[in-house]
Amino acid sequence: MFETITRMLNKWGTLKTVLPLLVLTISLMVVVNTVHLPITVPRIQELSHGADLLDMHIFYSKTEVYALLEQLQPEGRRVYLKLLMGFDFAFPALYAITFSLIVGMLYRSSGRRIIQSLVWLPLAAGVFDWAENVSILLILLKYPVTSVAAYAAGFFTLGKWISIWLSLGVVFAGLCYKLTKVGILKNDIRNNTTAKK
Repeated sequence: MFETITRMLNKWGTLKTVLPLLVLTISLMVVVNTVHLPITVPRIQELSHGADLLDMHIFYSKTEVYALLEQLQPEGRRVYLKLLMGFDFAFPALYAITFSLIVGMLYRSSGRRIIQSLVWLPLAAGVFDWAENVSILLILLKYPVTSVAAYAAGFFTLGKWISIWLSLGVVFAGLCYKLTKVGILKNDIRNNTTAKK
């Protein structure tokens, strides 16, 4: 199954598939983090007088979880809960698939199975993100009673960010490789044309 999914992501990673998904992913990310709508980050920060959301941190302890949730105020916590159950439930799947397809597109020509399996890095980020969201949901639903999920949430968030950074690094390296390869091909063509003259 692992190899089947890897092959599928490498196969479907085409510009025609990736470009609309990337535009949608970036647009949604910008909207939810900058536009003032009933269930967006700016709305939560307005209600809580600028408090940060848990998933914006790299890591947090159980104590920090409850300190941050206290800052959010009841209405901020209510909107945060809605954000997690709506947008934040679907978005990890969207960005994980989008970036897996990008990685597949960039590394498809590599014959090495280990390199082609890099498509799993963005998927890991999506899984960590879902685990983080479920943990925060459980914490919010039990608030102010301490939830066992408060002990794990920070580790899921850390896993998410590490996977995202690694995924972006892999995409950047793939882009550099492709651009270098194109430059080398252009030089070869130019040199062959000059040699024939």
